[in-house]
Amino acid sequence: MKNHFLSIATLCCAAFVLGACSKDKAIETNTDVVVVQGNDPIERLRTFRKQMEEVKAHPDAKSEVTLSLEEALWDIENTFNLTYTDAEHYYSQITEHQFSLYLPVDEQEQVSVYDAVSLYSETVEQAREAVDSRSNREFITLSISSTEVVNGTVRVDFTGKVGERTAYNPPQCHLDGPFGPDDNWMFAAPLGKCDDPDIPSGADEQLQEKLFDTLIGILPDANPGYRNIYVNRVVFMFDGTNVPGIYYNTDMDHLCITNGFMNDHFHAEYQMIAYTIPELYHLTGYSPLSIEVKGEITDDQNAVTHKNTIYYGQRLQVKTDEFGEVNAL
Repeated sequence: MKNHFLSIATLCCAAFVLGACSKDKAIETNTDVVVVQGNDPIERLRTFRKQMEEVKAHPDAKSEVTLSLEEALWDIENTFNLTYTDAEHYYSQITEHQFSLYLPVDEQEQVSVYDAVSLYSETVEQAREAVDSRSNREFITLSISSTEVVNGTVRVDFTGKVGERTAYNPPQCHLDGPFGPDDNWMFAAPLGKCDDPDIPSGADEQLQEKLFDTLIGILPDANPGYRNIYVNRVVFMFDGTNVPGIYYNTDMDHLCITNGFMNDHFHAEYQMIAYTIPELYHLTGYSPLSIEVKGEITDDQNAVTHKNTIYYGQRLQVKTDEFGEVNAL
């Protein structure tokens, strides 16, 4: 099953860890981090790769082209990580690998392309020393931790993390919510529960009910002699094809949504309805007045998702002796 999660889930799962940290302790960081602004990072990487190819093709023709020191260091660090690291895997037995290299620099802190490419090659060789002895060890990340310019030469200090790639499936972390252990539902009504198809409901209907209770059922009653009305109504629609966290599944053979994922989807929809849409569209004074969650097949017929249709309106109160009660058509 393919499930997307809003970042709120990750944040909530980590909250108990972060809460244990002292609020008075500043977050540690590297004050010498090089951030080059104003350029497309992909284009920067592409340009440096071309420069490396030119130097490799003509090793004796030292180019007069120069880079700023900041640009050169950014190119070296990020090209290495692009080429040799895959940080999205899980690594164990992580160790640190440090080394220093030197780079000629002029009084304007300009570096020749030739020297920058040479430093990159030296960086790769130094990094290989940390992984050659054990073939199952890989570089996780490499960064420039500090620099110091002395008499036309800059010392560049590198810090890297090396680890063993490990097959590891982290446990799913779910948010607490209104759904309990027995709330394992097929994706849409009336398919029923995962273990009881005779119940004429489904995950979409169950989510709709809980969202109504949480967002509309809590609205205050009108004052005596008044009733609530909603003016300037607007409608918004979204589903799992364009919003992370909303149910979206490409595996048509497994349409059961277990209770943990039910809670995750509930919070994703709640976040969209209560905060994201009102903030994005400046719905000041608006309240949700109608929530529909409906399981549907996507337009490309390759997945199923929950389509959310949400109406908002500005809530006002009117006197019943002046405007009357709601009429039946």
